[in-house]
Amino acid sequence: MNFGAALDVAIGLIFVYLLVSLFVTALNEYISSFLNKRSEFLLQRVQSLLGGDGSEAKSGDWSPQMCAVWNHPLINALKSHNLAEDHGTKRGALLKNAPSYIPGKTFAVALTETLKPSETAHLSFAQLKTAVAGIENNEPLKAALLPMLDDAEGKLDVFQQNVATWFDRAMDRTSGTYKRWVHRLTFWAGFAVAVAFNVNSLQLIDNLWRDPVARAGLVAQASQSAQGATEARDVEANLAAPAPTPAPTPAASAEGDEATAPECACDGGQSAADLAQDLPLPIGWSQEGLCALVHEPLSSLPPSKRPASACKTPYRNGWSVTAKILLTLLGLAITGLAVSLGSPFWFGILQSVTNIRATGIKPDRADGTVQR
Repeated sequence: MNFGAALDVAIGLIFVYLLVSLFVTALNEYISSFLNKRSEFLLQRVQSLLGGDGSEAKSGDWSPQMCAVWNHPLINALKSHNLAEDHGTKRGALLKNAPSYIPGKTFAVALTETLKPSETAHLSFAQLKTAVAGIENNEPLKAALLPMLDDAEGKLDVFQQNVATWFDRAMDRTSGTYKRWVHRLTFWAGFAVAVAFNVNSLQLIDNLWRDPVARAGLVAQASQSAQGATEARDVEANLAAPAPTPAPTPAASAEGDEATAPECACDGGQSAADLAQDLPLPIGWSQEGLCALVHEPLSSLPPSKRPASACKTPYRNGWSVTAKILLTLLGLAITGLAVSLGSPFWFGILQSVTNIRATGIKPDRADGTVQR
């Protein structure tokens, strides 16, 4: 087995996964923003914390504490528009106006102030304790706040810190739920893109293994992209580091800017879609590709009897057609699973593999700095 060719096939496949992942990431962000999923998960969690049981999303009922906290000035400042909202607000408008994130400290202050009696200018800890004990028709919230009061030992700021910690931990669980939703969306979006553009992993492996010209071209583009990203990161690190020498003169500074400007232009404007179109690969549906699903391949016929198109070869038998379609779906599903790992994962793998192929892993510097 040719190890060099196998490594090149792996690099080419990783590069394709990276490009598709970048496209799917942008698609996911658009879908998430269009559906207001971050705001939806946040709103559901806030409703749950303030005494809800999760049914508010369907029934629309809000607890008094939920109405008070959600319309508090500190929370309104985080919304798109400063509007008074309640359970009667249309769900779509509510989610569109809702914030994507709420700091724990902000939530704690808003909740504390909503518990303050209206005639009280400055809330004392004793008044807060009385207000919490007097909460009616909201036992879940009351049961959650009472232990925080006991732990605060008479200090209002400690109570607010406990509430902020409680809220942040709940948001961590919400973030995990959102990430699982995004992961599922990424798989299905990756599978849909693979089907739409015929990004078949099994077909790509076969094509790259059989076509050394396409393999070499794809590896060259992958290596160039990885090297360009590495150089851009090194330039950014150098610019962020403190200058070891005195400031140059204006003339020298102008010359330095002209010298470094091209180095920073790492073709970052070239999109993943443009790169994918330039790849010498069997990506995209064609009449020949569709005919190959139900017709015998040209290679199965003698050279003297091969027609000009695969659409004119004899039809496959039933089992052969089924096997071909199942293999095609398997290759598309593999692409979807690979894309669900995300572009950062594939970019890191690409840099590691290209380093191995080129000169091996760079040794650390004498000062201990790790070179990537």
